[in-house]
Amino acid sequence: MRKFIATLLLGASLFAGPAMAEQITIGLSAPLSGPQAYFGTTWHNGFKLYVDKLNADGGVNGVTVAYEQEDDKADPREGTLVAQKFCDNDQVVLGLVNFNSGVAQSTLPIYEDCSLPTMTFGSNPSLTKQGYKLMVRPVANDLAGALLPAEYALGKLGAKTALVVNDKQVFGQGISEIFAKNFENGGGKVIDTISVAPSDVDFAAVLAQIKPKKPDVIYLGAVMPQLALFAKQMHEQGITATLIVPDGGYTPDLIKQAGEPNVQGTLVAIQVPPMDASPEIAEFAKLYKAKYGEEAGPYSIYGYVQGQILEQVLKTTKGLTREDINTALHAVKVKTAVGELEFDETGELKVAPSYLYKVEGSKFQLVGSK
Repeated sequence: MRKFIATLLLGASLFAGPAMAEQITIGLSAPLSGPQAYFGTTWHNGFKLYVDKLNADGGVNGVTVAYEQEDDKADPREGTLVAQKFCDNDQVVLGLVNFNSGVAQSTLPIYEDCSLPTMTFGSNPSLTKQGYKLMVRPVANDLAGALLPAEYALGKLGAKTALVVNDKQVFGQGISEIFAKNFENGGGKVIDTISVAPSDVDFAAVLAQIKPKKPDVIYLGAVMPQLALFAKQMHEQGITATLIVPDGGYTPDLIKQAGEPNVQGTLVAIQVPPMDASPEIAEFAKLYKAKYGEEAGPYSIYGYVQGQILEQVLKTTKGLTREDINTALHAVKVKTAVGELEFDETGELKVAPSYLYKVEGSKFQLVGSK
């Protein structure tokens, strides 16, 4: 009889589903210090905004969400230490990890080895070509991020020539190569490619090489603060080419650090829609400012969207193990603040929008989307 009762109890626990558990933990890893802290902190704040609201409403099927936040410092070594820490914590069933492609490149194998599913912001296209089964990318990759500015340069600016500069890092070099390919495929000519060290702050020698070549546009594959320093020095050297930069330039610090006159007309490509693009996004921006006392950052909306994805995962998962969460994550189809999202078999978004902004005065004005 005791054996029969034990069997019944075991069966009940197996089929009770997520409501049997009270809390899960999400691991958050991003740069929270250093030059890229603005991006990591505001991204995670968007996620925490949604999760805190979700918990206040009682969670999902009785399940509430805790989070453990760590600073990867935009450094691959630090990222791997954080990854192992999350792996070793059985309570962590999902990671929102790595703003930087170079960090993600080092950490994703670790997360795969410990069967911890992740949503990563690393945008290098190669990340979803490694056969990983436990990662998804809820933003557009660099194939999309570098196509729109090339098309705009050719079509709207009438550019014939481009010069490409990169910082020799996974993200910067990768996205600049994609821009160059798109520009040439569209009929333009890349007249030179120049690499700089990621620690460089003085670009006088590089700009002296560039100036006599007179390119129509310059694409700079790098991150802050190099983007601002290059823009400032480029303008001071009298180079009139239109500067195009990737998403790391979509921050007020680009304008503040470069000086407003030095970045006028600079184009910034990013996956983020304007904060007034829809009533739901506008409401998010209002909630964010009320909670944190400042405007939302570039990727805050996607942190919020990742909270919406998590909510749908918890509604559909058959259990709360890492395997259960991963299965539900890859099958998710959900209406979010930025539209309906779902992933293909590699973890890429099936539809991945991108946007192009131009610096006008002290603001970023939308000039294109795709």
